[in-house]
Amino acid sequence: MVLLVFVILIAPIYIDPLFNTYRSLPEGPLRDRILSIAHATGVPADDVVWFDASRQTKRISANVAGFGGTMRVALNDNLLRRSPPEGIEAVMGHELGHYTLNHMYELILEFGAVLLLGFYFAAWAFDRAVKRWGDKWGVRGIEDPAGLPLLVALVSIYFFFLTPVTNSIIRANEIEADRYGIATSNQPDGFATIAMQLSEYRKISPGYWEEILLSTTPPATTASAQPWNGKPSTAVVR
Repeated sequence: MVLLVFVILIAPIYIDPLFNTYRSLPEGPLRDRILSIAHATGVPADDVVWFDASRQTKRISANVAGFGGTMRVALNDNLLRRSPPEGIEAVMGHELGHYTLNHMYELILEFGAVLLLGFYFAAWAFDRAVKRWGDKWGVRGIEDPAGLPLLVALVSIYFFFLTPVTNSIIRANEIEADRYGIATSNQPDGFATIAMQLSEYRKISPGYWEEILLSTTPPATTASAQPWNGKPSTAVVR
């Protein structure tokens, strides 16, 4: 649980700056529009920063991270350089959605429950396995170092079969943030443009079971083609 809190709430604010330089976004229409969306959604942002992610990747990204006085609205230089203003607004609306809808805290609770269930399963399965095969394997109990490979195997099996569940949790949050972002930015075409850019490193149209089992985000074609707010996107060729 502590690790989850660290990764989701603390690392973006205190660890990420060790690897990238963060600077305030210059004053202008884009900065004003992002802050306007933030204030309209109740996010107490007084600055927007950008960071030099192009040192490590070509991917576009943004985030609204932290809590209380550490809250930060950030986007990377790839997004600034490669995407149109309406696309950037849609992305920031999406990220502000994650923050406003408390997705960070939901993930901590949901994945915390998954971890606790995993520990219970591993302990239960380990005990049963040792009772049946412990003498043969030379494993006396869960505190025996000789049982570590078995414990690792059980945990791996658990998370393998839980992958569709954890992916679905994340995907549901992403869909909710998509809808929130388009509603607040009013940029369905900008969103569609971003969805196509993201398809550079995500499969643009996975099969049904591939999406259900493996995807943490909705497919670009599905997301882009939806008539958000009654206005179908014209940015995707059908």
